[in-house]
Amino acid sequence: MSISQDSRYAYAVGRIRVLENKLLDKTKMQRLQNAKSVDEALLVLSETEYADLVAKAPNPYDIDAITTEEIKRVYLLIRELLPKEALADLFLIKYDIHNLKVLLKAHYQKKDFDYLLVDAGLVPAETIKSVLKNDQLSGVPKEYYAGVKAAKAAYEDRQDPKVIDEVLDRTQNAMMADMASKGGHEFYRRILAAKVDLINLKSLARVKRLGRGRAFLDDSLLPGGTLAPSFFTPLYGSDWVQLVQAFSLTSYKAVVEQGVAAYLESGQLTTLEKLADNFQMTMLREAKMFALGPEPIIAYVMAKENEVRNIRIIMIGKKNGVATAEIAERLRESYV
Repeated sequence: MSISQDSRYAYAVGRIRVLENKLLDKTKMQRLQNAKSVDEALLVLSETEYADLVAKAPNPYDIDAITTEEIKRVYLLIRELLPKEALADLFLIKYDIHNLKVLLKAHYQKKDFDYLLVDAGLVPAETIKSVLKNDQLSGVPKEYYAGVKAAKAAYEDRQDPKVIDEVLDRTQNAMMADMASKGGHEFYRRILAAKVDLINLKSLARVKRLGRGRAFLDDSLLPGGTLAPSFFTPLYGSDWVQLVQAFSLTSYKAVVEQGVAAYLESGQLTTLEKLADNFQMTMLREAKMFALGPEPIIAYVMAKENEVRNIRIIMIGKKNGVATAEIAERLRESYV
């Protein structure tokens, strides 16, 4: 793999290398896991980069609000470091898509789901709410308009909220892939393609486990991976051994072998899902090979998102009295 020599990123990468040292490593995550209560876990978190957010939070027990603020801080930093590039925008689209899903479901179910909105996207949540309410999407990316229009048509045809997710997930992946390609971010494009493959793998496994039917699988599969949806569809009728064999020549061989073995033993897909997420973290670590270029920046943002996810798993587990060993099983690998 060649090392990028794009000196435009030199200062930004220097800053990111410093920030990487502040990511929560295995030792710090272990301390969080071993905390005997939510209060004790918050004290541990107060010894990390999250200290100011915990101290200033109106409700320190609202870990979603605290971690969302941390993610916002990271995105603002990327925009500060690279003001002439839309690199941060790649990561913000998913929050807008999340808000579109929430608001469309609220509309059709005639309920108020505003508490589920996340104000961390390209467009303020209130703006999206306003334009949807007025049945117009001026002031937002045109792709959102097309996605919402398609999601509405699909819902009104099938009366199933799941189709809203399916349509808007496709909108999100298409937008992110297009932005990565136009921006020349090949590293992120590869990660995104692998993410699509692994989402499709998990969808296949869940549909087979639940016996939901081939048509249900077809609706769940996303385009844009290294493996076409047509690779996954025929595997619905295969047994688990045949499924393992089908992936034997792919990059996901170990994920499928170990994940299916764990499923056949336990009846649960948690190991497969965890291995799939860890595979993506392994790809992210390739960024450590790059001295310059956007790769370390992309990897840091995704590593921070993974860190936030792990913190939420731990804190929610503590709040609900989940055993430490069970929490540990749910955690994904850290970048550091």
